[in-house]
Amino acid sequence: MTTLTINEQDEHTEATLTAAIMKKWAGVKSQGGMRYVVAVQVNNGAGFAFGRTLDAIVLDTWPSKGLTLHGLEVKCSKGDLRRELQNPAKAEGFLPYLDNFSIVAPSNVIDRDLIPKRWGIYVPDNEGSLRTVRSPLYLHDDGRDREHVDRSLMAAFARALVQRSLSKEARDEEYECGYRAGQQSNAAEIREAEMLRQRQADFEAASGVRLGDWSGPQMIGEAVEFVLHGGLQRQVAYVGDMRKLGQKLMETADELERLAEATTLEVKSL
Repeated sequence: MTTLTINEQDEHTEATLTAAIMKKWAGVKSQGGMRYVVAVQVNNGAGFAFGRTLDAIVLDTWPSKGLTLHGLEVKCSKGDLRRELQNPAKAEGFLPYLDNFSIVAPSNVIDRDLIPKRWGIYVPDNEGSLRTVRSPLYLHDDGRDREHVDRSLMAAFARALVQRSLSKEARDEEYECGYRAGQQSNAAEIREAEMLRQRQADFEAASGVRLGDWSGPQMIGEAVEFVLHGGLQRQVAYVGDMRKLGQKLMETADELERLAEATTLEVKSL
């Protein structure tokens, strides 16, 4: 399985750098689905007459961004990069149809002074993706005067997509993506469970009530509802009213006792 985790200390190959390209662009989602379509090992046309191959082409599917085509060439060594720059025929077979062009290489391979100013530069990061060293500029002066892509190149692009989708590398990448998504989902569920446990601990510490000691959540809910909706205040008020009533009864009893004593004295005097 091709690993997607590479860093500056690893020995880079075309496979690891291609995997980094896929991770950077192929996994970007938008409201309509995947934003970028990435094809690797794309010929500059269909049929045997076309002998130039580009390591990757990224199609941005957003019309607001001009449906741009971004060509990418992978370089694993300084010698490989030097040969590319000394023999531009390979790139020139694609440049009329592309909006941007970039070099993907380890940082120790890059020589910014030799790479054309309009070309972008990307190097691998520690997450198995790519870090932008220099953003690509439009290859054409007004940014929009590229030639229309002919059907031959589009056929080569589509063929590269299908071949990649059927390859073992693509299946491995899908497995890696699904595995990472599952890990992220599990991590989110664990964080939520930890948060709920902490809330329970905070409640028990503040209330002095251990939730496990109650016979069920209904009793806890009834107790909370009783307090939150004024039940405790009503009980306190009721107790206060009973105290006042008791005082009134005591006063009445004292008054009746005084009346009884006065009546007894009057009867004796007769």
